[in-house]
Amino acid sequence: MVAILISVAILLLASHPNGVLAASSEAPNSSTNDATNDDNEYESKIQQALSHHVTKSHQLLERALQEGGVAAAMEIGPDGNVASSTSGGQEELWQAEFALQAVERELKMLKDLKRGGKNKIDDDDDDDDSGDDDDDSGDGEEYDSGDDEEYFSGDDEEYFSGDDGDDYEYEDYSGDVHDELLKDKSLAALLDAIKDKNYRRDVYEEILDEAETKAKLDRELWLEYGYWDLHAYFSCARIFAASRLVYDSETWADLRQYYHAFRKQDKEEMPISEGKPERTYQLTNDVFDPPMEPFQSGEKGRGLKAARDIHKGELVFQATNNTVIFTNGHTWRNFLFAIYERNGDEETTEGDSETTCDVLVWSWVQALVDDGPLVIVADLDNGSLLNEGRFEPGWETPNVRCGKEGDTRCMMSYYATADIKMGDELLCDYREFALLDSWGDMGL
Repeated sequence: MVAILISVAILLLASHPNGVLAASSEAPNSSTNDATNDDNEYESKIQQALSHHVTKSHQLLERALQEGGVAAAMEIGPDGNVASSTSGGQEELWQAEFALQAVERELKMLKDLKRGGKNKIDDDDDDDDSGDDDDDSGDGEEYDSGDDEEYFSGDDEEYFSGDDGDDYEYEDYSGDVHDELLKDKSLAALLDAIKDKNYRRDVYEEILDEAETKAKLDRELWLEYGYWDLHAYFSCARIFAASRLVYDSETWADLRQYYHAFRKQDKEEMPISEGKPERTYQLTNDVFDPPMEPFQSGEKGRGLKAARDIHKGELVFQATNNTVIFTNGHTWRNFLFAIYERNGDEETTEGDSETTCDVLVWSWVQALVDDGPLVIVADLDNGSLLNEGRFEPGWETPNVRCGKEGDTRCMMSYYATADIKMGDELLCDYREFALLDSWGDMGL
């Protein structure tokens, strides 16, 4: 299978007007040696660009891996190699599939360049200002050989303002934030991976709106950030626009261990007065092995499916020692920032937005007892991946509910409302237990 894909890649190269296998007749009035040299130079540039994509476009690589059917955690090395818990020859196949995507992308950009376009892929953020700004009037076939490793000549810094006027129509937007987003190479790759034009525009609008909100936030006032301020500050819209990996057991254990370290430090810095409730704690010491497993659920992202047949009325999931409670919004907000900054000072080290955004959206507000105070709840295990369903038009029908049939309150135990076949996705109506509009009541 890998050999077939590589053969297709070679055919793609051959189909280009100046392709590696093109005959010298493509360049009339030139010698055969010149044509051969041009072909060799073109082949070298293709290989250079392909290498660039394999090492730099991890989001595209992750998407190719997910389309290959991966449901386990994966790691991508700095050289573009893939490691996963999956055995066999699948990894080689996924890498070949991604190589095809990279070749197709390069061919499209090179064809645009030949038509006079000025698409550019930078390997560095620094621009090469040493050249003449007006020196872009050639035939579009010359490559920049400067140290900044630009693959295409020209001074256009917008990475996803495509020349075709169809795929990336962002001219309707304006403003400083929009202008900065246009220069973002990783965002360009993320959007390029979305094939549906309307969905791609929706994703960009959400990212733009959130980026504009973030630009207005005062970092010194982080103690006053509400739920959606936090969502914007950590750039969660952008994080969830890309495919997210399922956590493996080691990742979950690391997150839970960090929670316990945070809880200990919180107590040391601010001892709890006698008779006062703890600011954060584990709900219970119970353990439970649920009949479910994580998987990639299409547009919904990560989800849970039945690991075996489940009978109606059977217990599917319950709160365990992995369920943590925050009795006030301030402590929960502190926990998010602690996760974000745990790899070092955010001014010198990139923050962990991915884990932070996961914990943020996995949290919800509810009252644990009748007429009791509201608290923030988060499951630091695969239970957080349970997606929502509703008995409403446009929604998938839920097959799990919080509490047994006839219960008036969710007691953190979830039961099957129908017979569920192995492999079926598990869905629950969040409104049965979460107070979706109560973040303000928690000071958020």
